[in-house]
Amino acid sequence: MEKVFLADNIFTGHHKIYLDTLKSIYYTENVSKELSFSNNKFSFDYYFCRRDFINLVYERSQKKSNSNEDIIHFLYLDNLYTNPSSLKKIKDFKIVGTLHHYPQNKIKMKLFKHFSEKLDKIVVHSEYIKQILSKENILNVEVIDYPSFYDYRSLPNKVKLKEEMMIPKDKIIISALGGTRYDKGLDLLLESFKLIPTKMKNRILLNIVGKEEDFSKEYIRERAIKYNIEYRTDLGYVNDKDFMSNVVVSDLIILPYRSIFTGNSGPMTEAIVNHIKVLGPSSGNIGYLIDKYNLGITFIQEDIVSLAKALIYFLENNSEVNSDFHQRVTIESFVRSYKDVYENL
Repeated sequence: MEKVFLADNIFTGHHKIYLDTLKSIYYTENVSKELSFSNNKFSFDYYFCRRDFINLVYERSQKKSNSNEDIIHFLYLDNLYTNPSSLKKIKDFKIVGTLHHYPQNKIKMKLFKHFSEKLDKIVVHSEYIKQILSKENILNVEVIDYPSFYDYRSLPNKVKLKEEMMIPKDKIIISALGGTRYDKGLDLLLESFKLIPTKMKNRILLNIVGKEEDFSKEYIRERAIKYNIEYRTDLGYVNDKDFMSNVVVSDLIILPYRSIFTGNSGPMTEAIVNHIKVLGPSSGNIGYLIDKYNLGITFIQEDIVSLAKALIYFLENNSEVNSDFHQRVTIESFVRSYKDVYENL
């Protein structure tokens, strides 16, 4: 097998574990370089830094390559394709790129389409994104489902975890996991509780866990008092064990995301792999997956009335998830699918 050179410019969070997982394939080699890219599109540096990163990856790969059948894999196209001329100099390699979020406007889609013509294969993490690209006549696309990178085998069961976390056994745990960013819609979720009958609210513990960002702990407290929400928060750095524990104790993972959120949801993946029901917007990639694979309940995006109705429906019809989609979000499936992409090239 020829070599596959893996390239990213970000070494933190999911970027790191994504890269480390692909490094486990014996014929891959890491040629990444940690670099900050300018976000000022009116600056020459915006284009130069992206071009320089790609040139650096090419030079590193050239030095290690012994075949014109070798592959360069850019693990995060999202911050590269807006400089469509940056792949011009790459020769003698096949090029793979992974796109995590689809372009949201016509200009970005045009830029990506131009960029895609220089790629031998584009990997996306949902059938929904592949369909969007197909409508733009971008056809060199392969779907590899985004996996759960966590190992839950060391955790105690749900009952024991509730005891350890001092969560009442009789409460239905509805979890909003991840940073309290505006695009994740925590404010919409809190507002929706004013439309839920008090008797039902008394059954719920709203579990909010993640980095404190746009919505502060004080904001959450004020809304919880106003709308009579029983809640617990863990805002700040959350280590892997605590994150996994908060997934496992959940009866529902809720995704009140705004329409500006277009990627895959990490908490949704963790819910799927643990057979936990998901409540998310009916539109976009999340709604597509929930409806097609029977993963939970959907609501009209950014509509608190629809969100409240979906919560009430869940409380009245709390059946188990009946889906085999969890088999597609394992690390084993992820690695096997990437090996297929590489070897077919």
